[in-house]
Amino acid sequence: MSSQRLDLDAQSALAYVGQTVLVELRWDDEPDSFWQCMHVLGVVLPMEGVCDLAYFMGLNVSSQLDYPNEVYFSDICTIRVMRHRDRHGSGNVLGRIALPKHARSRAALPARRNSSTVPSNGSTGAAHP
Repeated sequence: MSSQRLDLDAQSALAYVGQTVLVELRWDDEPDSFWQCMHVLGVVLPMEGVCDLAYFMGLNVSSQLDYPNEVYFSDICTIRVMRHRDRHGSGNVLGRIALPKHARSRAALPARRNSSTVPSNGSTGAAHP
């Protein structure tokens, strides 16, 4: 888990409004961070004399409450937008996971090897990008 806090500005925070996000939070009086899945309903920006810190108005996905909670930007270590889940999707967070770079070919191997049409090394003789 990340120990550094995320530095959100107003412009980047507004992009999360209307999204379901996975947030890693760390409070000063707690030794460990924790994760929360929430719907971001709005953003409250600081205003001199009224509110010193910016925060999201978020509704916890598992909450039975009808009103949102404050999630202060200063408590956020990580935030990731969740993609839509369907029966084919896994519900993973958006963004591509960096896959290791392999030096070998990424060509698909045939299902059957050592047949009259496919030699034992798996090569079909056709070029694959």
